[in-house]
Amino acid sequence: MKNTLILSMLFGSFFLNLFNAQSKIWDFGNSTAWPVSSGYSTDTLLDNLAMIPESNVTNLGAVEANNATFLDGYTATKRFKLNGGSWDTGATSFVMPTKRYLYFAVTGACTVKVWFKTGGSGTRTLYVTNGNSVIGSLAGTSSSDPLFLTANYAGGAGNIYIGADQSVNICKIEVSNSIGVTTLSTLSTQDHTRKMHATVHTVGNSIFVSKLNGKNTEVKIYSSAGNLVKTANSDTELNFSLQSGFYIVHLKSAEGEKSVKVILK
Repeated sequence: MKNTLILSMLFGSFFLNLFNAQSKIWDFGNSTAWPVSSGYSTDTLLDNLAMIPESNVTNLGAVEANNATFLDGYTATKRFKLNGGSWDTGATSFVMPTKRYLYFAVTGACTVKVWFKTGGSGTRTLYVTNGNSVIGSLAGTSSSDPLFLTANYAGGAGNIYIGADQSVNICKIEVSNSIGVTTLSTLSTQDHTRKMHATVHTVGNSIFVSKLNGKNTEVKIYSSAGNLVKTANSDTELNFSLQSGFYIVHLKSAEGEKSVKVILK
């Protein structure tokens, strides 16, 4: 029994360390997995990367053809556009972005690298933060200059955010070690999300959305891979029958927005 317990602990430690050692690359400059030419208008989780446009933003993440060659030899044929700044005009703190930003989960210390170009004239700065402090930033003054930012994160599990004070175009993001499982529900920073009364619960293999109180509510259900599997609009209770797995339920109405993680067994 003791030997079995020791072996279980060793295997558990091995797989935990293996998971924590995982790296991730989002190569917008060459990937065919990012075909959206018009961009995103709602919070979207795709390939473990969260894209948060926030209200009145319809074009975050538009991907278009654009050639770039960087000093380390990396070349891109496309670019992923923020299409605007991640903070309001006049902002003096660039720690927690409020719109047009990206984020991903990490399980611990890691290195984040970003290949990018500014989106126009004047000085524009890209920021990598942990939501509490800036862990890396780089400014550029010409949209023709390929820029390469390295940010070293020494903290624990959490989210890493990427945004800019003005529009920039990202070609590639690389995370060395400790990539985690990103969810949309960890990102609700706006006060209005706490005012939403609608609730989500599960029974068996069904997801129930209730307490809509006559409010027209948009319901979107995403798989763990970020794929949209169900969508509906209603002002009364809804239920969805799905296969076993992990899902994100995103609700949006005049009261606000919120995301809820659920597991169907």
